[in-house]
Parts: sequence; structure tokens; C-alpha cells
Amino acid sequence: MVVRGWLINGVIIYIASLVSSEVQELYHQENAAVPPSICSGDLSFTKGYRCVDYNVITEDGYILRLWRFHEGRTKESRKERKQPVFMQHGVFTDGRCWFAVSHADQSLAIQLVEQGYDVWIPNTRGTTYSQQHVSSNITYSSGYWDFTYSEMATYDLRAFLNFVYLETGQKVHYIGHSQGTTMMFAAFSEWKVEERVKSAVMLAPVVFLNHMPFGLTYALAKSYIGEIAGTFGIWDLNIMIEPIGTIIRAICNVLGVDCFNQVFSLLSGKNCCMNSSTIQLWLSFQLQPTSIKNLEHWAQGVRKPIFAQYDYGNPATNMEHYGVPEPPPYDLRKIPKDFPLFLIYGGQDLLSIREDVHILLNKLRSHRIVRELYIDNYAHFDFLQGITAKDVVFPDIVGFMQGID
Repeated sequence: MVVRGWLINGVIIYIASLVSSEVQELYHQENAAVPPSICSGDLSFTKGYRCVDYNVITEDGYILRLWRFHEGRTKESRKERKQPVFMQHGVFTDGRCWFAVSHADQSLAIQLVEQGYDVWIPNTRGTTYSQQHVSSNITYSSGYWDFTYSEMATYDLRAFLNFVYLETGQKVHYIGHSQGTTMMFAAFSEWKVEERVKSAVMLAPVVFLNHMPFGLTYALAKSYIGEIAGTFGIWDLNIMIEPIGTIIRAICNVLGVDCFNQVFSLLSGKNCCMNSSTIQLWLSFQLQPTSIKNLEHWAQGVRKPIFAQYDYGNPATNMEHYGVPEPPPYDLRKIPKDFPLFLIYGGQDLLSIREDVHILLNKLRSHRIVRELYIDNYAHFDFLQGITAKDVVFPDIVGFMQGID
């Protein structure tokens, strides 16, 4: 049964990758208008919240969407000066992931607004709300997808956090999930993050991938499928774009299998605490696109036990980009010794694996104190959409930030 699940999900990803780039180009040209914003109140429990849309332009020309929720329904949320919190989503998700829950009290973002925080929600390059470039020639070309989480750390995060600082005059509390944690740890090697960020909460942190068990993600990483896709001119993976989503659903209906839930579990681990309505809401707008190059970068972390820049595959090209024949490792020692860190991870997670988080903790704790919270029955997405997170995760996050403020 497990093997059948891997095969089904492998077929899903293979179909999506084969047609994704061609369909995506048509989608861009036929749907150039920016999609409706979450600030429009499409989610019932965000109505009544003061939400503002911003477009932020990165140094390399990407136009990114940033949302600000800075007033809710409580008296506490209406105070004048508020502490900004920046909440960075992970790979295959966008800023809406913080709201993909059944009730408002299950959304960390909404709860922070109600407790008086100024909440900022970014959407990184490649996701639905951030698929434009200042040059239309790049927007509608394969060149748009020439990025990994390294560019997100260097350009996207820097542009977002500079913008928030200019708007508020304050450093942010950073909350990242999955790739959102990877971006922050990488960013410390690239620029003075501590000038814009006062603390970081890392949910399901993914830095080292040394202990990934054999499964779908491991098999895809070891098969060099990303590199193979690149040779066929496939630059992005977008599983949910039409007609791909319809084709996959039809195949799965014939097989009598809920394929998307299988992908969900096989890629991230068996999430303990997500109810069916939450999963359906999540799947209605998540599984966001990303670049094949980004997936290659992730796969390189599975193949080699280091946290490093993207490897171009030959010393000459690496020399052109980095000045050295091998991609340089990200230097975690550049994180200031007094910078407050809080790592939260689960025992059922197939991406943020306990043993790999311990490797990260040991490296970080060589010269600083790091707070940690381990939840044995949590997998990768329970931290965002688990119905128990409001009781076992959110209070610790708020307490951590209050202890710094």
C-alpha cells in the first residue's frame, strides 16, 4: 500500500512537471491582472480586520505582494503603537497558509492581531500574488524562474524587511515556517539581518537534511528529477494550475484515491491534528508553484550533508557565481550571539526531522542559548493548521516574544 502511494504521487508530480511550464506561460499571458487580495475579506473570519496591500520591488526586479493586518476586533488590537511581527511562509505555500484554518482562533496570524501585534504577511517570488517582474520580458520567460531560496533570502526578505522598517520604524519579530526558516538562516550569511529583526521563531525548521527517511521526497531528491526536468526546458512546478489539477483529480477518482491528501502526508509526515475541513481549505489555494531550480537546491541538501549555496554542477560555473569551485556553506556563526532564537519542531515530521534539528541546535548552541519546543505527535503542517496548536504552540510563541519586548 505504501509503495502504491509513492507510485501514485510520483505520477502526479511527473504529470505536473511535464506540462507546468507551458501552461504557466499561457496562464501568465491570459491572467496578467493581479488576483484578488486576501484583504478583500474572502475568508469570512478576516472580515472586519484592517488589512492593507503593498507591492514591494526587490533589488533584482521582482514585484512581491505584502499584506498588513494591523487592527482587529479587540480593544488591544486598536492601540496606537504596536510591535510588528513578520510571518514568512514555506515552499509550496503562500501567505494564505496562515489563514487556512476552520476557525479564527486556530490562525496564529489572527490571534497575534487580536493581541495587539502589527502582523505582516509576505508572498515570495513565484507564488500566486508575486508572479510579476518589472521587465515583462522576464515575467513571461523561463528567466523568471531562475531562483532558489537563496535569492529569496538575499532579495525577497531584505526588500520586505526594509519596507516594514521604513513603515514602522521598528525591528520585527520573525516567525518562519519550513522554507521560511531556511531563508532566515541563509540570510544571516548575506546581510545584517539583526538590523531589521529582533528575534526569530522557527516552526518546523529545515536546514540540514541528513536523516531524511526513504520515501517520496528522498526518492525524488536522489533521482535528480529536477536536473532532468531542466534539460527538457521545464523551469517551474505548479501542481494545482488548471488544467493540471483537473487531470490529476480525474486520474485519482478513477483510482479511487485522494491523491492530494496522499501527497500531503507522504511529503510532510502524518499530521496528527488537522481536520478534514482544514485540509480541504488548505488544498483549495495551497500547493503553490516554485521553480525547478529551487527544488534542485533542496535536493542537493539531501544528497550532501551541508547547508550551502546552490551548486551549479561544475567548478567553472561555481567560480563565476561564487569565486570558488564549490558552493560556499551558509555561515551560521554570523548569527549574533545575543540574537533570540526559538525552534519548534515535531516528532512525525518528514522534512524537519528531529535528528537534523538537533544538528542545527548543536551548531547554534556552540555559542548561544536557543529555546526549543518539541511536540512528539506533530508533523510539518500541524504547526500551521493543527486544531491543537492554539493551546500547545501559540502561547509559547507569544510568551517568547513578550519576554523580549
